[in-house]
Amino acid sequence: MGGAVAVQEEDGAERFPEISQETVDQIIDKLLLVVDELSGHPLRHYQKPLARRILESVILGDARTITSCMARQSGKTETIVNTIAAAMIMFPKLAPIFPNLMGRFAEGVWVGAFAPVDDMADNLYSRFVTRLTSERAQEIMQDPEVDDKVSGKGRELKLVKSGSLVRKQTCHPRAQIEGRTYHVVLVDEAQVADERVINKSISPMLASTRGTMVLTGTPTYFKGIFYKIIQQNRRLANRRGQRQNHFEATWKDVAKAHPDYGVYIEAEKLKIGEDSDEFKLSYRLIWMLDRGMLTTGEKFEALCDSSMQVVKAWNHTPVLVGIDPARKQDATIVTVTWVDWDHPDEFGMYEHRVLNWLDLSGLEWEEQYYRIVDWLSAYNIWAICIDVGGVGDVVASRLKVLMPHVEIVECNSDLGAQSKRWKHLMELMRQGKLAWPGHSKARRLKVWRRFQTQMEDAELRFQGPNIIVEAPDETGAHDDYVDSLALSVWASAEMSMPEIQTQENFFYR
Repeated sequence: MGGAVAVQEEDGAERFPEISQETVDQIIDKLLLVVDELSGHPLRHYQKPLARRILESVILGDARTITSCMARQSGKTETIVNTIAAAMIMFPKLAPIFPNLMGRFAEGVWVGAFAPVDDMADNLYSRFVTRLTSERAQEIMQDPEVDDKVSGKGRELKLVKSGSLVRKQTCHPRAQIEGRTYHVVLVDEAQVADERVINKSISPMLASTRGTMVLTGTPTYFKGIFYKIIQQNRRLANRRGQRQNHFEATWKDVAKAHPDYGVYIEAEKLKIGEDSDEFKLSYRLIWMLDRGMLTTGEKFEALCDSSMQVVKAWNHTPVLVGIDPARKQDATIVTVTWVDWDHPDEFGMYEHRVLNWLDLSGLEWEEQYYRIVDWLSAYNIWAICIDVGGVGDVVASRLKVLMPHVEIVECNSDLGAQSKRWKHLMELMRQGKLAWPGHSKARRLKVWRRFQTQMEDAELRFQGPNIIVEAPDETGAHDDYVDSLALSVWASAEMSMPEIQTQENFFYR
């Protein structure tokens, strides 16, 4: 199976030079057949990618944390239990065949089944018991090539000959859970799990085995460890060559594969309402994060124009541009915004639409200048707003020379100036006078996905009368797209026609 081609890991290392990705894929294909046989129900289209990625992560030992956010009763827990149960049975048998790749499973696959409280953990663990003691499981284990049986009671179930085991534990803050070692850790209902317990007590259980953690749950009203890791996985997925580690399925995805589910959901819409918090959280997978955030997933989608693609050239009317110059690990982002100059409202506010983004990650500044000029040549530009903090003043000076016919607006970085820009951006969003591409073709673009991630990541900070928007203090979090957007729309406020006030002149009564 496969050729002698190196498996290139996400960290750039060639861990098993004699094993090809083709070999790994073939192993997974065979294991998925066992998963279907074990459960008696073939994996649905939205479940299979999650199952494949879990098996791949455990086989490669890439030590990733995989997140799954799926609608209620979509079968997410069943998918994970069936997948891991198949691995518990088959991995020890594959260890002698692929000693370098899977030799660490020679003494079994060790699984920790966690949840915030014992009742929740029991729901996860009981499914393992049901699956591994079922008639289908017994038939598989009675095969001469497998030859195993199940034993155990209470909080631990074990495969006698292979050594595989699954243990029920809680991740409650008061639980004493240190001292265990696992190849796989499963955390169900992770949206209410304690962040400190997972980071301090559970994650180290995977250290010596290069283990995989899988978090499953649904959205809630606040940010927790589940939300943060989902966002990290989304950010990592935007990088070149990275594997997908986050998986979602709304009620619509489930209904396509399970018509009866769709019938029930339609009844739920009538009973509790499609716009109710309960429906949004359980079936639409919308995080209800209204406080402390620039925007939420729901608000972001509301401002998406599903009929609009990115506009790569526009010369009909003048457009505005915002440039957020790179600092250290950040990227230089250029945002082009169209403004409906002919139709201001009674308060002088204009409709704005984001046309396109330019992401200049990893380019030297001397190359960036000419790349910006060349890219913007496709647009009829009225003004460019540049954040002149840090290297911004140099950028502004250089563009004044390279683009002498364009108005260059230098925007300060002090708290007061930033606060004005953020308030203007938030007001445009609140009034629905800002939109961005939402067409399916636009959503496939990496720049669109980065824009979405950073917009939904951005947090509000209140410092006296000032509002500051910035990325969360997390690895890989940035706010370049958000800053660039604020700069591009601020130009319309800076360059609006002045209001004319009239009053009676007493000399000409």
